[in-house]
Amino acid sequence: MRILFLCHRIPFPPDKGDKIRSWHEVDWLAARHEVDLFTLIDDEADRPHIETLRRHVHALECPTLDRWRSKLNVATALLTGRSLSAAHFLAPELTKAIHRAVRTVPYDLAFVFSSNMAPYLDGLSIPRALDFVDIDSAKFEAYAESDPSLLRRLVYRTEAKRLRALEKRLSESAELTLVCSQREAEELRGFARPRRVEVVPNGTDTGYFAPRPELPVTADSIVFTGAMDYRANIDAVLWFAAAILPLIQAEIPTATFTIVGSNPSPEVLALHGTRKISVTGRVQDVRPYVQAAMVAVAPLRVARGIQNKVLEALACGTPVVATMAALGGLDAAREAPGGRSSPSHASGVLPGAIPAESPREFAAATLSLLRDRARRDSLGVSGRDHVVSEYRWERRLERLEELLVETASSARRTNVEETVFRSLDR
Repeated sequence: MRILFLCHRIPFPPDKGDKIRSWHEVDWLAARHEVDLFTLIDDEADRPHIETLRRHVHALECPTLDRWRSKLNVATALLTGRSLSAAHFLAPELTKAIHRAVRTVPYDLAFVFSSNMAPYLDGLSIPRALDFVDIDSAKFEAYAESDPSLLRRLVYRTEAKRLRALEKRLSESAELTLVCSQREAEELRGFARPRRVEVVPNGTDTGYFAPRPELPVTADSIVFTGAMDYRANIDAVLWFAAAILPLIQAEIPTATFTIVGSNPSPEVLALHGTRKISVTGRVQDVRPYVQAAMVAVAPLRVARGIQNKVLEALACGTPVVATMAALGGLDAAREAPGGRSSPSHASGVLPGAIPAESPREFAAATLSLLRDRARRDSLGVSGRDHVVSEYRWERRLERLEELLVETASSARRTNVEETVFRSLDR
């Protein structure tokens, strides 16, 4: 197939949630089909990787996202009723390049990663598959419920409504819509009538993320990984540092907390050096930090889809303590009997992970792992085995390719039938 692939940020290196998924999709499809990639550079640290990416695809267009123009686009969208997120990623140079390519190249299919990129195809006649990944409108609804600022709550609530309208329109017009969990599919069907929606969960590179028994584990160490300019991650580590870590250190004063991830916000940077907290900023490789930790935590109060940080830690053999929001997109994540999750029901939720909601539950679950090596090792093994069995990228990407081939073939048949009917009408 000849595929037009659109995504809102350069997918290499795969060092954050959306880039991990988009990179594996690009890499898999480009090895088997002819892929032209149209994307944006929104972080100058990614610029050195352009040539690496260019070697993987048939053609590449990746202009830099102009921050000032994006701010103007967002301000205009706020006044005109359009989605602020989609407006942020609008670049005239990329629009021209995409329209020029569609006019000159006989693409079988457009593959659109995230709803933010779909408006680039407005006015163009081309079969399309949309990978929503998460239902972003629900994420903004959650932000609106939890943010302390009245102004931000108003903006988030407005964006949630606009994104929901966009997601509805796109899913009802596209040949195929993909999401990463059954929960997201059910949510989409709750407000839209998509032509076809399928679930393609995230995976994990279980060869890359693997236990390293030869590496020493740091005593009483706790780790969090994630892009630290992402609002949900910022909220998670601030909550953990303020409400949970003091409870842990009251029992184990030597307990440390390491926050690993790029672009830490000022609030996160302010934690560095306090209460045995370290903030690393961008690192070349997160694995040594995860593999050296006794416990990985995912204390997300706002979370959508599948959390790569959970799968990666489990693949490394590091047990995880996480909120049900962080576990909710995983197929084994279920509430305990009675509708309430607690550490005592860990084995029924996700192998290798302990669910916890309140600060006291979260601290107790983390303490149990810091103190009990046998339990820690057992959960590490069961978590690793489950990820290898259920979450290898190959399984996910084979299904993705199958769906795209079906969609392109169906679109070709429809075009042929329409051509025949038009000729008969004459």
